[in-house]
Amino acid sequence: IGQCSSQPCLNGGTCTEEGSHYKCNCPPEWKGSNCQFKAPTDVNECEVYKTEGAPRLCVYACVNIPGSYRCACPSGYKLLGDGKNCEDIDECNSGLHNCSKHSMCINTAGGFQCVFPECPKPNGNISYVKTSPIQCERNPCPMDNRACHHAAKTISFHYLSLPSHLPTPVTLFRMATASAPGRPGPDSLRFGIVGGNSRGNFVMQRSDRQTGELILVQSLQGPQTIEVDVDMSEYLDRMFQAKHVSRITMFVSPYNF
Repeated sequence: IGQCSSQPCLNGGTCTEEGSHYKCNCPPEWKGSNCQFKAPTDVNECEVYKTEGAPRLCVYACVNIPGSYRCACPSGYKLLGDGKNCEDIDECNSGLHNCSKHSMCINTAGGFQCVFPECPKPNGNISYVKTSPIQCERNPCPMDNRACHHAAKTISFHYLSLPSHLPTPVTLFRMATASAPGRPGPDSLRFGIVGGNSRGNFVMQRSDRQTGELILVQSLQGPQTIEVDVDMSEYLDRMFQAKHVSRITMFVSPYNF
């Protein structure tokens, strides 16, 4: 008589003959040689803590595992020692980028960008020379050329990495004057946004007599890249002296961290 004829498997288990022995294949909720013991049910912590008002287990993704859970991070991030939060991997400092030696590596949230700031092309008497990897200076103007004198004397390039939904208002960038030794500095400054603010996400305001601040007033949702040009005009005895432009490129992450 077969071992399975006595129907030894309980609670819906199926019996298979194995020589002079039998084996019970138990439903997931039962265990034991005859499916006689109730198996402990795994609590999916990820689902339990998804409910409104529950504490957040992971800053990014929760992965359920038998009897527990683990947190995961998106590509370009590593899990911190607390097992919950994610930290950006700095590809630029750790040599994980593929930027050429002629470009600059800018670390961004979850990745990097290779940038190569370029000076404006010559236009009439207005031309620029690169004086550092992130700055261009205007060549001397003919004495009577008003358009040249009113063109930006310096153009500098700046790069920011921002998370999505950054609480506002928040100061992103400061611009200040610095007079050359032995020369009188400007007695008046004017600051403004001259490009890239069509959606009104930013305002430029003075923080003190010599400093202007670019302030984010409406949160940004990534991923997106935004370029904003701000300028600072210098006056002495109400006479225009020079204008300086800063181009700020913002790489907005798709994540809030």
